[in-house]
Order: sequence, then C-alpha cells, then structure tokens
Amino acid sequence: MARKKVELFIEIHNEKDFHLILKTNKKFLICAEIFSNAFGPCSALDRLFSTIKMNWSDGKLILLKVPADEIEVLQRFRHQSEPVYMFISNARVTKVFRGVDPITFAEVAKYELYCFQRWKDGHPVDRPLYQLDEVTPDEMEWMATRKLEKDQESSALNARRSARQAIRKHHRAELMVPFLTDINFVIFWPHCFHAHPELYEQWDANNIIMIGREEIDISEDKVADIFYAGDAPLNEASLHKLKSGPVLAICFRLLNADVNFVSLVRRILYEEVPPYDETQDSQSLRSLKTAFDRYKTYSPFKEDVWRQRREEEEQRRQEEKKRQARFLSETRRLAREAALEATEAKKKEKEQRKLELLKTGNLEALAALDTKSCDYLPAAVSRVSLIFQEDLEEEEEEFVIDENEYFPPAGLLIPGFYAPPNDIAKANGLAVLFPKLVLERVTPHPEFLPQHVLALLEINKRHKAIEAIAPFKHAIINMGIFEASSPYHSVHIAYTVKQFDTLDSTSLNLDIMRLAFMLSMEVDVPLLHLMDLNPLHVSRDCSAGEEECAAMFPVNYGDDYDQFEDFN
Repeated sequence: MARKKVELFIEIHNEKDFHLILKTNKKFLICAEIFSNAFGPCSALDRLFSTIKMNWSDGKLILLKVPADEIEVLQRFRHQSEPVYMFISNARVTKVFRGVDPITFAEVAKYELYCFQRWKDGHPVDRPLYQLDEVTPDEMEWMATRKLEKDQESSALNARRSARQAIRKHHRAELMVPFLTDINFVIFWPHCFHAHPELYEQWDANNIIMIGREEIDISEDKVADIFYAGDAPLNEASLHKLKSGPVLAICFRLLNADVNFVSLVRRILYEEVPPYDETQDSQSLRSLKTAFDRYKTYSPFKEDVWRQRREEEEQRRQEEKKRQARFLSETRRLAREAALEATEAKKKEKEQRKLELLKTGNLEALAALDTKSCDYLPAAVSRVSLIFQEDLEEEEEEFVIDENEYFPPAGLLIPGFYAPPNDIAKANGLAVLFPKLVLERVTPHPEFLPQHVLALLEINKRHKAIEAIAPFKHAIINMGIFEASSPYHSVHIAYTVKQFDTLDSTSLNLDIMRLAFMLSMEVDVPLLHLMDLNPLHVSRDCSAGEEECAAMFPVNYGDDYDQFEDFN
C-alpha cells in the first residue's frame, strides 16, 4: 500500500522542487493537493485519485502533495485543516477544489481532463486562467462563506459568554446581599451636588449617617456596572450630563437593624412629600413635592442653551466693566494721594531751602526760588489714569456659536440623583463605588474568571490526581465528580473525593465516572502535572474550555459545599 502511494503522488518538500515540476511538465495536467504541515495530507480521496490517474487520464495527469508552509505563492492555504486541490495547466491555475466530496471532485477532474485535451489539440476552452498566487473566484466565495461562518460562530460564542457573565454578575451580588444590609449609597449628578447637604435633615431623622464620600469620573464602561439592575433613566441626555464632570457618591449606614435600608432610602427620596405648612410663603408651598421631583430637570433646546450662554456672557462683561471702573477709580485715588504727598514733600524742601538762603543772605537765589511752583498734582494724576486706562481697555470678543457642538435631544428627563431600587443593584453598586467598605464586611467573588480549561480523569485515578494537584490548589476554580460520557452529557455525583468515597459505589456506573477539574490557565504548571496522569479529556483551548466548564459547573456550583475539602 505504501509503494502504491509513492507511485501515485510526487511529494514536494520545498519551493525549488515545486517550481521545477511545473517548469518541466508543461505538457501534463497537474493536480496538487495543498496541505498545511499542522494537519498533514488527506487520504480520503486516494482511491479516487488512483482511478483518475490509471483509468481516465491516459498518462496526462501528475499528482502532487504540496506543503503550503514551504511554498511562498501558496501561503494563503496555510493553517487550514480542510484539504485543497489545485489543477494547474502550463503553470496556470485552472481550478481550485476544496473538500472531500468524491462525486463532485470526480466531475471536476473529468472536466479538467477534457479541457486539457482540448488545449493540447489546439482548441482550448475559453475560460479564465490564474497565477499561482492569485485568488480565484471560487476561493473568494469560500473565503466569504468561511468568514460569515466564523463571524456567526463568534457572535454566538460572545452571546453565550455575555449570558453566562450576566448570570454570574447577578449571583455574585446575591452572595453579597446578606452582608451589606446596613449600608447603602446615593449618586448625585454633577449639576446636583447641592442636593446632598440640603437632604441632611431627612437622613438624621431616620438614624442614617454618612460613612463614605467619593467624587468619581464615570466612563462608559462604569455606567453599566454602577447602575446594574437599577431603574435610573439612563437616556441620552442624562448620560451626557452624568459624564460631563465628576459625580458625587455617598455611602450611608443605617443604625436601625430591623429596617430594610433599600426601601427606606427609596421612600425618603422618591415618595415622601414635605408636610403642608400654612405659614410658608407661596414659593415654599410650590416646592411641596418629592425630593426626586424637586431636583430633576429636562434637557433644554439648544437655542435656549445658546440664549442662556449669551446672557451669561453679557452679564460677565458688564461685571468686568464695573470691576475695571472700580479699579480705575481706586487707582486715581491712590495716584492723587501719592501726588499730594510728593507736593507736600517738595514744599517742605523749598521752605528749608529758603531758610538756608536767608541765613547766607543770597537774595537773588531766594527770589528765583519763589518763582518756582510745586503743584503738579493734576498732571500726575492724569498721567497715571491714562496709563491704567490703556491697560484695562480690551477689545470685546463677539459671542460665537459652535454649530457642531453636541446637544442631546430636548425634553429628556435628567435626574438629580439615584438610589438603588433593590438589594442586587445596591450590592453591585457598593462593590464598584466603595470596595474598601464592602471588603470590611464580605470578600466578593471575582466577577470575571481567568481563562480556564476542563480536565477529566478516570475515577480510579482520583487519589493520585488530588496528590498531584494539591500544591497548585489555587489554580482550581471548581472540581467535582460526574457520570459523564462527555462534558455536555454529565450528571453531578459528588463535590470532592472524600464525599465520593462515602457513597455506595454499587449503584454507580464507574465506567463513565470522571473526576473533573476546572483549571485556571494563568499558569500552565498545574495542568502539566495532571497530564502526567494521562487524562481522558482536556479542552483544546480556553474558548472550548469556557464552554465545557459552563456545561458542567453552573455559577452557583459549590455554594453549599466546601469543594476543596480534599486539600484541608
């Protein structure tokens, strides 16, 4: 059988051999099976190839086995497990066939032999020919189909992963709820920080104290985490306002242990209306509404925003002009006082000079001194005022409207604050906003699992497996014993080897009993130690491992049992 294969195919090992065959056999039709070294050549159609060469080709066909990894012009076929067959005539590609359908391939081979004979007879069939490195229309169609299948598979995988993650996130919050009954949080939008001190009285009246305060810039990723399972109106306008600046997050503690903290905060903020008081003025009476209604707003029209900005800009300019006028007036006053002081000093100096001249009897100098004036106050004040006025005068800039500025749709609700409506939303939000306070009460389960794989071993190797994996127990995410013909057809029997050893084995099917490990692949050393025991099954990669582990280990697996007691 081996000798027949050697006679049937010519094996190509490098680029030089391949091009030499093409160059020296232009009078023959060449059919090359192109394979990737990672998967090797296919033998499914070998019997058909024998028939084609011996009975149909009349000696005109050469069969090749060509490794795509070694041939540069065939690099597009690398890393593919599906066999590809390329028909080549006179160093030009005439047809590329993919797959192992013998009936279809036989029809293709007959037609290629017919076209080759027509070409030799001088009556070639009019059809396109391609260079070796040129992608044919059939290949383009296959590539498009393959890409579509991969995209669909990836979308389905991501959808299943998202669904599992949502279940895990909810379960993680459920486990934290019993430990966080006495704390809660409220988030204030960037424009509504003032609401926090204005609500102090309501907290004091209900024995609620503040134990944490954070100002946080919320990104797009954090929004879904913080408001998970909540009822905040996260419309386009409220999200735009939420991300316009840091939000204020306040953590409260309830001193009354017998009260539901979530319901209490929601009643204070969303339901309670201040009592009616006849002594209040009309403005106060109009504010008789819930705290949520008092602080909520609605997104304005962009024209209203521009008008408000224009008015604010005009007001700013008027205030700036008043400030400059006050500054100039004060500057003049100080200049006048300085000039008066200088004048008085000159007068004193002049009188002193007169006395000295009188003593010396120099009457001419005394007469000349009398004619000089010391009063230069008006000129000095005017000069100083002119200098400062020139410095203060500015060219007024025209108010500019940016037509490209983004404005959310008008009329959308923008809340002033948010408090979680249920325990799940509260626990998850607290873990995101105040992780240190949560850690003082409970250690949350990790929200995201590391990449992992599934390993299945025969049940008679259970004690050796525990001994081998014990030094790396931190890498075990879950473990258990199952009756399993495959990861997708399994029934849970026990959480640990110790628990399994206490069961009556006579009622169990030991032939399909498996010890399963869900192993983290952050490091591969634990899996390598298990490989020494020749496991029956190991996930081919982390994506497959994620699917297989999800089939065997639900998110609540091990909640009611210590699945790591074998290592105690």
